[in-house]
Amino acid sequence: MNLFQDYTAELSMINLDKPDFLNTTKVHDWRNYVPYDWQKNWEQFTERERQIIAVMAQSQADKEEWD
Repeated sequence: MNLFQDYTAELSMINLDKPDFLNTTKVHDWRNYVPYDWQKNWEQFTERERQIIAVMAQSQADKEEWD
């Protein structure tokens, strides 16, 4: 199973080099699921590591339920 298959289009639409962690949206925003320490050190991750983090965070954001 390709972990990235479902998120390929989404990953291409977001800026993984410099995501704006200070201006997240409230609902279904993957950046809300990235731990603060990782946000502070984002530039130290490789491109592949950033992709993995973004996919896992987006997976969590997709599970949000709002009334």
